Amino acid sequence: MPSLQEIVMAVPGVVIGFAFHEFAHALVATWFGDDTPRLQGRLTLNPLAHLDPIGTVLLLLAGFGWAKPVMVNPNRLHPRVVGEIAVSLAGVTMNFLLAVLFLLLYTLADLGLLGWYHPVLSETFWIAMTMNIFLVGFNLLPLPPLDGFRVAVHLLPRGSERLIDNLYRFSPLVLTVLFVTDILDLSPVYNAVYRAVVWVATPLAKLITALPVGLLNM
Repeated sequence: MPSLQEIVMAVPGVVIGFAFHEFAHALVATWFGDDTPRLQGRLTLNPLAHLDPIGTVLLLLAGFGWAKPVMVNPNRLHPRVVGEIAVSLAGVTMNFLLAVLFLLLYTLADLGLLGWYHPVLSETFWIAMTMNIFLVGFNLLPLPPLDGFRVAVHLLPRGSERLIDNLYRFSPLVLTVLFVTDILDLSPVYNAVYRAVVWVATPLAKLITALPVGLLNM
């Protein structure tokens, strides 16, 4: 059970991660011709439109949670298959970019280049980064209703309808078992995402920290 301070520091990463993830789904769906998310009020960065109260609290307390899924009508996506894959990957792409951003902010805060140094600020940025890395790695799992499954389903051979139906039926149980028992070690997935984040963020951090200090504090 995390401490109260740890919960408070995790709130920004969870709220921003969830809101931007779902907004990305809605935005890309709109780009591909489906206005369902817009009509349902999901084409917004307002966290209240995307947060599920129970899912948010569980992620803060237990490390496992969810947001309100964005409803998409695949029949309105053009081209459909490309649109479905793009919409599915939009959320994790957004979380990846957020993880890069929070790592950059952590680096600047830890160096005292944000105009105000405090270890709690640095730790908050670090936790936000790890939360978004979790959202990337977890959502890439090929299990419904996760984004990875919506991509993997297009790679299955014809005649896989029964397998897909069984995955939808038993996926909630499988996901629960994964988190309750830790029977599947997902740390290699998270570590791979973290390394990719560092790979992208490092040259950006070097470029930013090379700027004059006065410019950074403007």
